[in-house]
Amino acid sequence: MNTNNTSRPKVLVMHALRPTSRQTTIDHLDSFREHLPEADVQYLHFQQPLPAEYENISPDVFVINYDFLNYRFTPLWPFIKNRHKKIAQRAGKVVAIAQDDFWANKHLDNWCMDWNVDRILTPIDNDLDVLYPRSIKHKEFRTALTGYVKSGPVPRTSLLRDRSIDLGQRVRDMPPHLGRLAQAKARQAVTMASAAKNAGLNVDVSTRVEDSFIGAAWFEFLSSCKFTVGMKGGASLHDPYGLTHTKVQAYLARHPEASFDEIEQKCFKGKDMKHQFTAISPRLFEASMAGTCQILERDDYLGVLEPWRDYVPLNRDFSNMDEVLNAMRDTERCQEIVANARIALVDSQMFDYSQLVETACGGLLPTQGGDCAQWNDFAEFLRFSRSAQELAPELHDAVMHALQSGYDLTSSTTAEHAHVNRILNRLSLSEWFQSIQAASASDPIGMRAPWIWRAL
Repeated sequence: MNTNNTSRPKVLVMHALRPTSRQTTIDHLDSFREHLPEADVQYLHFQQPLPAEYENISPDVFVINYDFLNYRFTPLWPFIKNRHKKIAQRAGKVVAIAQDDFWANKHLDNWCMDWNVDRILTPIDNDLDVLYPRSIKHKEFRTALTGYVKSGPVPRTSLLRDRSIDLGQRVRDMPPHLGRLAQAKARQAVTMASAAKNAGLNVDVSTRVEDSFIGAAWFEFLSSCKFTVGMKGGASLHDPYGLTHTKVQAYLARHPEASFDEIEQKCFKGKDMKHQFTAISPRLFEASMAGTCQILERDDYLGVLEPWRDYVPLNRDFSNMDEVLNAMRDTERCQEIVANARIALVDSQMFDYSQLVETACGGLLPTQGGDCAQWNDFAEFLRFSRSAQELAPELHDAVMHALQSGYDLTSSTTAEHAHVNRILNRLSLSEWFQSIQAASASDPIGMRAPWIWRAL
């Protein structure tokens, strides 16, 4: 067992990373360990099976990330919403980081109350009483962005004139149940792409999920584009329990070619555009770091960007499209715009991930942690879990079969189990495996897919 008796403050971050998670989410989570050097930061995937004694740990701060909370959109939520709740009950402070608050917001509001969350981070700064009618009366709210600038040297990228793609973007075609405003970003991208193609420019813009880029591939793509197009994301219709989404999906199943106007009339007539929940996209920073010139809808961007100085402004009604297309041909001028945007967004260090960590944990950490013997054992258990997962290609099928067949390390004799034994012994993972096996026996969520998630 770990005998390191460090008395540093203890921070636990619960997440839901998958192999397909966006780099932004990975950077977001990594930032806690990077920017809290005075604390012992550990990461717990919500599907991680835990031996019973580790459900009784007492972190000083327990952070629950948005990728876990976004499961409230799914049928799994009733089964996982209280995952590792015992840890929250023993934690000094509980912090929830929310995104897309307008979707299933009642589930989120009720969960925050039930878990006795102390601080809620949200990218939305208006009409919080609509989204959090219970929590707004009792909880501390802080505004946090959906993405920040990663620390370290800014990657070197090529000049605009040397790039092969004139206009590039990937935008999700948002579902109708989030209202007309949610449709605007995809509509803007498609309209801009059509105009650029007609002007003879090389365009690579898509709203199809299968065309998305995962991890570092997104930054590589963005770095090959002279221009990208964007605006604030958000919604103009909140869906308290996800029932509007269900109604819309059922209607689309019967009428797959239905227009937005038709869906609105049939599913949420008179409810749209009463509120506008908007937030800055992480791509504002990603494009700046990639040295890509941004064509943005005229708006307030963190109070630091000015049209024609830091970005090329596109009117909401596209009435200045010809002006924008002419500007795209002047790469020298646009190179200056790129430089200005980088100064405002990146070089200023006003929006790096240290700001997220301060927003989440500022004022909550004690000067030193309490009794940490059990915490150290818990951290050692998580370390073994990470070691095992890093070898998932070698262990996956064999270990899954072993778990599901009630494999006993001491008595199994098949060749497959012998192979598992050799690997576990070589990596000093036998004790860890027995712990996982015991925990999984009474843990259907952890047993469901203990190897498909990604550890930190």
